[in-house]
Amino acid sequence: MPTTAKKTKYYLDIDPDLRNRVKAFASLKGKTMRDWLIEAIIAKLEDEIDASEGLASLTKAEGTLSLESYLESRQDNTKKAD
Repeated sequence: MPTTAKKTKYYLDIDPDLRNRVKAFASLKGKTMRDWLIEAIIAKLEDEIDASEGLASLTKAEGTLSLESYLESRQDNTKKAD
């Protein structure tokens, strides 16, 4: 018999106006408020992960140029074009 992950319920205290806006927007998209919120949470999580990975990649020096090297290469290209 396969085991399934136990789902956890979370209760949010949100302003009634915000709840109504979320519910209305979800409805316009043909979704339940629960489904819309789960999609929004996943999208936010993916954005945060992408941002973290992007920042981490900025710390890697491999394959990068110093500012001085970049500016020198630009000057060299300008001289060759003249």
